Amino acid sequence: MKQVLVKGGKVHVEEVPPPCLVENGALVQIHYSLISSGTESGFVSSGGTASFVAKKARDPLNVEKLKRKIASVGIRQTIDLVKSKLFEFQAPGYSAAGVIVECGPKLHGYRVGDRVACAGVGYASHAEYDVVPQNLLTPIPDGVELDEAAFVTLGAIGMQGVRQLFPTFGETFIVMGLGLLGQLTLQILRAAGCRVICSDPIQAKRDLAASLGAEAVCAPGELSSITDEFTGGYGADGVLICAASKGSEVTNSALDLCRQKGRVSVVGAVGMQLARESMYMKELDFRLSCSYGPGRYNPEYEEKGLDYPIGYVRWTEGRNMAEFLRMIAEGKVKVRPLVSVTKDVGDADDAYKTILDPESGAVSALLKYPTPQAESPAVTRKFTLKTASSKQSDLRIAVIGAGGFANAFHLPNLQRMSGVRVAAVCSATGAKAKQAGEKVGADYCTTDYREILADSSIDGVVIATRHNLHKSMALDAIDAGKHVFVEKPLALTVDDAKEVCAAVERTGLLLSVGFNRRFSKFSLLAKKAMGQMHGPKMLLYRCNAGQLPPGHWTMDPEVGGGRILGECVHFFDLCCWFAEQDPVDIRADRIDADSRSVNAPDNVTALLRFGDGSLATIVYCALGHPAIPKEHIEIFGSGKGIVIEDFRSVRFAGFSQKDIKQSGEHKGQFELLENWVQAIQGKAQLEVTAAHGLRATEIACAVSRQCIQPNAIPDGPSDSPV
Repeated sequence: MKQVLVKGGKVHVEEVPPPCLVENGALVQIHYSLISSGTESGFVSSGGTASFVAKKARDPLNVEKLKRKIASVGIRQTIDLVKSKLFEFQAPGYSAAGVIVECGPKLHGYRVGDRVACAGVGYASHAEYDVVPQNLLTPIPDGVELDEAAFVTLGAIGMQGVRQLFPTFGETFIVMGLGLLGQLTLQILRAAGCRVICSDPIQAKRDLAASLGAEAVCAPGELSSITDEFTGGYGADGVLICAASKGSEVTNSALDLCRQKGRVSVVGAVGMQLARESMYMKELDFRLSCSYGPGRYNPEYEEKGLDYPIGYVRWTEGRNMAEFLRMIAEGKVKVRPLVSVTKDVGDADDAYKTILDPESGAVSALLKYPTPQAESPAVTRKFTLKTASSKQSDLRIAVIGAGGFANAFHLPNLQRMSGVRVAAVCSATGAKAKQAGEKVGADYCTTDYREILADSSIDGVVIATRHNLHKSMALDAIDAGKHVFVEKPLALTVDDAKEVCAAVERTGLLLSVGFNRRFSKFSLLAKKAMGQMHGPKMLLYRCNAGQLPPGHWTMDPEVGGGRILGECVHFFDLCCWFAEQDPVDIRADRIDADSRSVNAPDNVTALLRFGDGSLATIVYCALGHPAIPKEHIEIFGSGKGIVIEDFRSVRFAGFSQKDIKQSGEHKGQFELLENWVQAIQGKAQLEVTAAHGLRATEIACAVSRQCIQPNAIPDGPSDSPV
């Protein structure tokens, strides 16, 4: 399929495989998608890559992210990461309309053939096919054409902005900024029985607003006098800011234009250095409007399809979308006059140039997609790449999941290995799959991992997806006769991990888990030196993990399993490897803190007791500063000591070995993957097995259980797998 992608600020139209269907979503064949004059300009730069980089560098949020990354991983790795991000394809688009061609098993209320409008960044992209979850779809009513329905997202944004003003019949409102949102909101206010004054510096936009029903239009400099004339000097009942401005002049002028007890709703991106006097003296109500409405940015609503009860939340983003389409159907809002240009998807670059040209006066552009044939062929999610053929003797490996970790480690590491070929790459989105596949010279890419499992030429798969998919994908791969390398954790429950172990034992296939720290040269040197320690040992593993943003997928118990299961399994495995035995007792506790300031489950201390009397203490902390190294290990025994600092150095005390230090990390990702490959080739013994994955999962679940229920009886893995 064709999809509009942006790389380095430039627009490309690429052929990519259609996205993977989700359980509670629909595959929609898109007929029209909308480019707005405001939001999407952030993806594109008319000055090319250099201009795009400069624009990103001026963003204070990006600067802060850069500082944190340098503090945590160093300058060299940060530069590599920035380069990768700058030249990574982005998928613009967030408002489209089309016809459903496939339904997920948990999608309800829709069927194949339904006309739907689609919303959401990352969902309603500029592409021939989009996969959109339940609550970001809305049916298109009779009387509304597909090109009109493509305005649904912008309409919902405008409607939510108007709702923040609580308009009543007969009131007078000002709309500042007459881009696409301004033109829509003035019509919504008119439909609510309000009088509307509109302001914009561009005459063509003012003329358009007048034709759509504005009582008065003017340049910004005339707004004060026009408002006095229309309100008898009292001031407007409210102001809706749809303009974009880095400064706060627009915002403060809105405060001055309001009457006593007036309201201001901000939809556009404007400066927020507010003048206190106007707000205080008039006792104004100042509100920011959050995009489409309640549910926006809530993964429970947008991704999982959980709706808010209408009795408690009358207007969600989905209900705003539906209401906007009803207004179009009844002729209360007109969108066709707002279409500045319509282009075929192949000419998307021209459409963006028109939108980005400040002299054009354009407010929106529609992209049109090929008209489907009466009997469209079945959607295929396998896309052949033009690459050189591999040697027949090469081990053919496929990578499932093309996120940041796979691109940073697994794909380049496999590419470095002799006798190995990355034959296929799979990702949920076609753009990521294609970009990763082309980078490593794969034969094909796909958005459906079952295409890979059906390929008899594939010897093994690397699974680097979100944690909740590890178990099912590993079992499917084993059933297909593939060797498996799965990132940690092996599974989110002990029972699921046992099921994977049973499948491995039944088939004799090789499965390894991503416990790479065993293969760090610093770990190996420490392990060798520990041979000189006799009797019980004391281990301390401290991880300065840092905080994750609220709503991060790893914190979702159904998707990521939480940080103890998602990351601490690394440390549990390494401690058991150092001790060369399983724990016989596990104790754990977490910090007690106000949940408003500290995420308590992220701050845990675990104590593992081993059969020979050795103890390992794992401290997982999200309260620290990124300038302090992330991982610190101390090992003591027989009057000797070993310290590993962030896998950049190892120090020995009481040994004859010399200390070793280097500038970069060495965590053993390449060596672990190489061990799995060589085990498949019969050249090495598999060092990390499914049984080790089960053991780490058992420990993590025991720790989590005690941290959730502090009075729970401490327990450890019974019938330990190793």
